[in-house]
Amino acid sequence: MTSASNPAKHEKRDEPELNFFESPSIDRLAQMLLVMASELHVLRDRVRSLEFMLARQGGLDIDALDRFTPTPAEAELLRRERDAFVAHLYDVIDGRAKSTSGRFSSSANREMP
Repeated sequence: MTSASNPAKHEKRDEPELNFFESPSIDRLAQMLLVMASELHVLRDRVRSLEFMLARQGGLDIDALDRFTPTPAEAELLRRERDAFVAHLYDVIDGRAKSTSGRFSSSANREMP
């Protein structure tokens, strides 16, 4: 269910927030990291499941995937996307972050160079 179809999801709860650190901001940051870690786990699990499914259907050799080496163009795209992702993380740390609508920067082109 999306938040648009469930507006109560964004309403402030009546029960007190759990406090593990002196700063409520640090508590919220820790909660955000835990949420992101759980999302990462779900994503990794789904990717691995896709690998299994493709391997069963003969569309993927998992050992070949483990040995995969990108072409220079692919390596450059991966490097640019990684650099944009890391830069976005640092933007959050120093307070310069803004919404990217799912993209880390306009310089990280998703198409092959």
